[in-house]
Amino acid sequence: MSSAGSNLAVQTSKEVRPSRFALPPTSIVYWLRLGFGVLAGVVYNIVGFGQGGVILGTLALISVGIGVYAVSVILVKNILGYGTDDLKGPNKHVTLGMGSYIIWMIFTTILLNTVLNPRPS
Repeated sequence: MSSAGSNLAVQTSKEVRPSRFALPPTSIVYWLRLGFGVLAGVVYNIVGFGQGGVILGTLALISVGIGVYAVSVILVKNILGYGTDDLKGPNKHVTLGMGSYIIWMIFTTILLNTVLNPRPS
């Protein structure tokens, strides 16, 4: 006696990729952006953009910040390959960790500027 059952195979459209890291992708992007914020502050002070005055220094910090942040977006999207499914939302490769990036960039810039230039000129 044979039963008249069906042999349906369940297929999912999302393939499961093994993770290269122990942390979830959202945590990796967050900590990566924090590190890039510190890097932006270090680059700003080492290059010496703050020596031109407040207005030029602020514009230089904004420019350095946008440039380093763009590099981090390219790293997250193209090199690490995190997309909408990995980061749980559209455009999360751009917005995730933006606040911590800005805060740490400003903190590092002020700290290093204070240490490297203790007296006003």
